[in-house]
Amino acid sequence: MQNQDKLSGPIAGALAGGGDPATSALYVFGPFLRLIVPAGVAGITFGPSVWLVVITVAVVSLMYRLVMRWVTDGTGGSGLSEDEFGPTVAKMNASLTFIEYSLTFLVSMAALVTFLVDRIPTLTSTIAGIDLRLVVAVALSAGTAAVVARGPRIAAMAFGPATAGVLLLLFTLMGATVWRYGLRLPGFSLRAFQPDLIGFTLGGFARILALMTGIEVFANLVAAYDGNDRTRSRNAFWSLVIIMGTTSATMLIVGPAILELSDPLRDDVSVFTQTMDALLPQPLAYLGTGIGVAVLLSACATALQGIAHLGHGLQHRHYLPPFLGRTNRHGIAARMLWLETTVAGACFALLGTREETYLTLYAAGVFVLLSSTGWAAARRLSGRVRQDASSTLVMQLAGVGVAASMTSVATVIVFYERFRDGVWLYFLLVPLLHAGMSAARRILGAPDPEEDLLGRRIACSCPTTRALACSCHGCLPQP
Repeated sequence: MQNQDKLSGPIAGALAGGGDPATSALYVFGPFLRLIVPAGVAGITFGPSVWLVVITVAVVSLMYRLVMRWVTDGTGGSGLSEDEFGPTVAKMNASLTFIEYSLTFLVSMAALVTFLVDRIPTLTSTIAGIDLRLVVAVALSAGTAAVVARGPRIAAMAFGPATAGVLLLLFTLMGATVWRYGLRLPGFSLRAFQPDLIGFTLGGFARILALMTGIEVFANLVAAYDGNDRTRSRNAFWSLVIIMGTTSATMLIVGPAILELSDPLRDDVSVFTQTMDALLPQPLAYLGTGIGVAVLLSACATALQGIAHLGHGLQHRHYLPPFLGRTNRHGIAARMLWLETTVAGACFALLGTREETYLTLYAAGVFVLLSSTGWAAARRLSGRVRQDASSTLVMQLAGVGVAASMTSVATVIVFYERFRDGVWLYFLLVPLLHAGMSAARRILGAPDPEEDLLGRRIACSCPTTRALACSCHGCLPQP
C-alpha cells in the first residue's frame, strides 16, 4: 500500500523540489545579456554560452543518477562527500550550504522585487529617503519567515502550487516562441572561442550557471518517495529530468527570442518581462508575472526551510549552539529564520535589491558543492574499479570524471571571472563558519554516533513538507 506521506512519483517530486531550479530562467538572462549586447558580440557568443551550460546540466544530471543510487537516506551529495572525504569536508559543505541557502533567498527575493517593479513602477521611488524596493524586500522577507515558522505544512499550503504554475508558464512561452518564430535553437560558432571573444563567452557562461541551482535537492528527496531504494532513486532522477529538462529547453527555445525581443539596457523592465509582453497577450503576460512572483516567493520559503533544517541538524551534531538550532512547537528552528532575515535585510540595505548582485556568488558556491560531489563519486567508483574492473564501472568512472572535471573547470571560471564582484567573500566566509562550527564542537563535545547521524540526516532533509521530512527520517516532531 502506498504511504500517503510519501511522494508518489516523478511529477510529485518535481513539484515538491523544483521551485528553485525552475525559477532560474526568470532571472539569469538579464546579467548575461548586459555583458554581451553592449559589447556587440551577442550574435557570436550567445549560443556557445547557452550550449555550454546545457551540456554541463546534462553531464551533471547523469552523475547525480549514480549519487541517487548510492545515497538513499536523504543526505545526497553532501552525505557522499562526507563519507569519502571525512568531517573536514562535512564542515566545509555545511558552511557552503548555509551560504547557498542564504543566497537562494537573496536572489529569489531580489528577482521577486524586480518582477513587482516591472508592473508597479512607483516602487522605484523613495519615501522619506527610504527606497521602496528595500521596504518591499524587507517586508516580504519578514512575512515569509513568519509563515515558514508556522511549520512546513502551512508553508506548503501557502507556496506549494507555485512550481506547477512556473512550469506551465515556461511551456507556454516555449509554445508561443515556436508558434511565432518556429523552432530556432542557438547557433554554436567556434569564433566565440577566439582570444578576443572567449572572455565574453566564458563570462556569459559564468553568469548563467545559476541555471544549475537546485540539482542537489533532488538527491535529498530520494528518501521521500514511496517504494524500495531502486524505485525511489529512479523517481528522484526523473523528477530532476523534468525540472532541469524544462529549464534547459527554455534556455534553448525561448533564449533566442529574449535576445531578439528585449533591451537589456532598460532599467525599468527586466528582459524576461519584456519578452513575456512581446510573446503573450496582456492578460497572460500579467498572469505570468503573478506566477513568477509566487514561485520566487516559494523559492524564498524553501530556502528558509532549508536553513531551519540545517540549523537543527547542526545543533544535533554539536556544530551549533543549542539555542540557535532548537525548534519551536511547529518543529522549526525559528531563530535560524530570523537570523537569516536579519542578514538578508542588512544585505538589501547595504548592497541593494538587484538580483545580479547576488547571482554570481550563488553560482560560485553551487559549483564548489557540485565539484565536491563529483570528486567524491569519482573516488567511490575508482575504489570499485580496483576491485572489479568491469567495462560498465570503467565507463561510469570515465563519465563521472568528465562531470567532476567540468564542474571544477566551471568553478575556476566563475571564481576567475567574477572574483572582484564579490566571489572573494567565500575565502572569508567559509573559513569563519568552519572555525565557528569547530569551536562549537570543542565546547559542546562530540555527540554520540546516533545523534550525529540524526543531525546529518536532518541537515540534509528535503525542505518541502513536514510529512515528507518525518517519513524520510523520523526526525522531526509530529504535530
